[in-house]
Amino acid sequence: MSFSFLAASMRLTAAEEGQPSANTVVVASGNDLRCKLEKGLRMTKPGEPITAKLVEAVYAGTTLAIPEGSMIKGHVSSVFTAPLKKRARRLLGGDFTPPRTANVTFDHVILPDGTALQVHTDTTVGISGMQTAQYLPRAQRPGIRQKLRNAANPLRGPNKLQRLRQAAITSLPYHPEYIDQGTIFDATLIEPIRTPTPVQPAETRASIGDSYLHLRLLTPLTSERMARGALIEAAVSRPYYSSDHVLLYPAGTKLEGTVTKVVAAGWMKKNGALLFSFHAAQTSDGTTTNVVATVAGIQAAGGQGLTVGQEGNVRATTSLLSRLRAPVSLIGPSRAVADPTVDKTAWSRAGGGRTGFGLVGAGAAQASASTAIGFGYFGGAVKMYDAFLAKGSNVELPVNTPVFLRVDEKARLSNLGNAQAGVLSGEVGKP
Repeated sequence: MSFSFLAASMRLTAAEEGQPSANTVVVASGNDLRCKLEKGLRMTKPGEPITAKLVEAVYAGTTLAIPEGSMIKGHVSSVFTAPLKKRARRLLGGDFTPPRTANVTFDHVILPDGTALQVHTDTTVGISGMQTAQYLPRAQRPGIRQKLRNAANPLRGPNKLQRLRQAAITSLPYHPEYIDQGTIFDATLIEPIRTPTPVQPAETRASIGDSYLHLRLLTPLTSERMARGALIEAAVSRPYYSSDHVLLYPAGTKLEGTVTKVVAAGWMKKNGALLFSFHAAQTSDGTTTNVVATVAGIQAAGGQGLTVGQEGNVRATTSLLSRLRAPVSLIGPSRAVADPTVDKTAWSRAGGGRTGFGLVGAGAAQASASTAIGFGYFGGAVKMYDAFLAKGSNVELPVNTPVFLRVDEKARLSNLGNAQAGVLSGEVGKP
């Protein structure tokens, strides 16, 4: 009787001290819960509940701890308004609503089997319009049809009526602010959690294929303030196996690298660029190995228009469509100057006015054809400035940005062979 009581007390003490049991997996603090908002949410006040879906599985070493598709719940912890100097572009478009940003905190993870786990995460701000930029050989690059099909993917997404209604509301001069559908959140765990060991690990899909080493940045990178030679760190987000199915880098492995080239953005649409690489990997047991790999892909906000070159250089670009659309926007008002009957109808005047100042311009353009022409030229001038004269975009890669590396396994094996040969020769040369 006393022995049973003692054993039960020992089990209770172990549970209270946080010792992991055999049927649980410990996810250490600092891991990233990357999730996506499945439905747009109107920003009203702090405390608004929010639900997202995990888009990347979380691993502990080689064990799947939290499968992709798990639900993560939280709330809006605070809402803040952008300063006036950052509203100029919206004001020029006839949008007088102060842009608001929501800080979100997640506190529960719901596994696919219904198990609810309490989590403590850092506050995060969502990023909308996330896109993957990757280098592909010319033979593997998508054609025009595939590009058009990919561009139309957002139109085929769920909740079409809600997104249409949201687009109509946000076109008003004063309107509510929303967290857009598809917004990505990176919630960093502040405290470790335990998850049940999956009976059958769920299959996870890589964003750009299974042959890449998946990382998440631990050091923020920017082409505006980064110095050449700066040290950077990243962590392996999913275990990486060689082509022979040999484990090379378990999840959680830390990679060290350097920035080798920095180009800051400048005026006349000179865009920024970064070139960085990783040279060493350190596992949790302290083992350090050399890394020979090239950056093959990046996931970042689509507004930067990032491209990845063959050597791994990451560069911001200006959309070709925006460059073509800018001079084309001047055709309408120029035709109206040559032929005053072009802006005779209310509909045509509204089109010219909306180009220059949104719905406010569309209404003001009804005063006269000259007013519509003025707003049309104003809108065209803004587009020309943005496309050819304004300051270019910098490469901005915040903490937890996904990076995909193409590993040169032959070079890695060669380095290991040389290192082992050096050790053997040193031992043979000993007296």
